[in-house]
Amino acid sequence: MKIGFDARALVGKRTGIGNYIWNLLDEMANLMPEAEFIAYCPEGFTPSFPENLQSTFIRSNRTYPLMSGYAWLKWRTASLIKKDNLDVFWATRTLYPSQLIGKTPIVTTVYDLNHLICPDTMPFINMLAHKLYFKHDVVNATKVVAISTGTAERVQSLLSRHVDSIVVPGTGSEFSPRNTSEILAIRQKYNLSNPYILFIGTLEPRKNLSTLLKAFEVVRKNGFPDLDLVLVGQMGWKNQQLKNQLDQNMDGIQKLGYVHDEDLAAIYSGSEVFVLPSLYEGYGMPAAEARACGTRVIASDIPELREAGGIESIYINPLSVDDLVQGILKALSSEKPIAKDRVLWKTGAESMVRIFKEFNTP
Repeated sequence: MKIGFDARALVGKRTGIGNYIWNLLDEMANLMPEAEFIAYCPEGFTPSFPENLQSTFIRSNRTYPLMSGYAWLKWRTASLIKKDNLDVFWATRTLYPSQLIGKTPIVTTVYDLNHLICPDTMPFINMLAHKLYFKHDVVNATKVVAISTGTAERVQSLLSRHVDSIVVPGTGSEFSPRNTSEILAIRQKYNLSNPYILFIGTLEPRKNLSTLLKAFEVVRKNGFPDLDLVLVGQMGWKNQQLKNQLDQNMDGIQKLGYVHDEDLAAIYSGSEVFVLPSLYEGYGMPAAEARACGTRVIASDIPELREAGGIESIYINPLSVDDLVQGILKALSSEKPIAKDRVLWKTGAESMVRIFKEFNTP
C-alpha cells in the first residue's frame, strides 16, 4: 500500500503538529510494515522520520522565490503525487492540492480552527491560506480526522462537515513522574534554583502570555516573592507586545527556549504548577503531558482543554487576570494530583491504519 503525506512539519525542530505526525508514523510503521510511505517536501528541506519507518521515500521539487510552503503544497505537489499512483494521500496539515479531488483518496487531519476563532493571532500567510482553502479542503476530503471531540464539534457546526474519526494525541512513555534526583539534575542543568510556575508552547498571541505575565506579577507580590515563571518554547510571531512586557520586567522570569522531549518530563515534575492560559487550542498536548507527570494543571475553560486536562485540573477565564491569579493560588495550596494514565499513540495509529486500509487496492 502506498501512503503519501505532507512532510513539511517534520523539518527542523518539531513542535505540536510535527510531534503528532512523527509519533503516529512511528506506530503505524509497526502496524503496517508492508506499507510504503512517500513524503512530500520542498526541495532543500530534509524531514526527519522515525527509525523504524523503513520504506520511506522523499519526493520534492523546487519552490520559486517568495513562494510560501502553502503555495508549494497547493500548486507544485500535484504533479509529484500523480506520478506515484498513491492509494491515499494524508493531508497532515489539513490542506492539499485541489487537483487530487476525485482522483486520489484524501485523508485530512484537522487540528484547530484558528482562522475562524482567533484569526488575529495567526501569521498573515497562514491566515490567508486557511481563509482561501481550509473549508474547501475539509469539505471535499474523502475522510476527515479531528484531534479532539471539541474540534470535531466545531468542524460540524462551523463547516457543516461530519468528522469520520477522532485521533487524540498520545502522551509519550517519557512523560511520567520523575524522582528527586532526576528533578535536581534538570534544575541544575537549566539553573532553576527557585520554585517555578511552568508554561510550555510557542510564544505567540494565541497562548495569551500577556495575561499570564500580569497574573504572575500579582502572585509574586502576594506571598510568593521567590516564585519564578519558566517559559519553554520557541519565539513565535506577532509578539512585540510580549517582548515589551518581558523587557519591562524580567524579574523571576526564565526563558529556556526550545527544550528536547527527554528533558521535559523532569521539568514538568519539578514545577509547582503548569499553566496553559490559551485563548483557544485544538486539544492541548502539554496539559496532557503535565497530568501524566503528576503536575498540577491550570488551563483555559474551553472544551478542548477540558479534554486534555481532565476533571482534576483548574479551569479559568483566560481573559481575566484575577481569575488566573486565583487559579494559581488555589493550585499552589493544593496537593499534587496522582499521575494520570497516558493516552497511547498506538491507539491513534490503529485508528489511522483502519482508515487508510479502506483505500487499499488489491
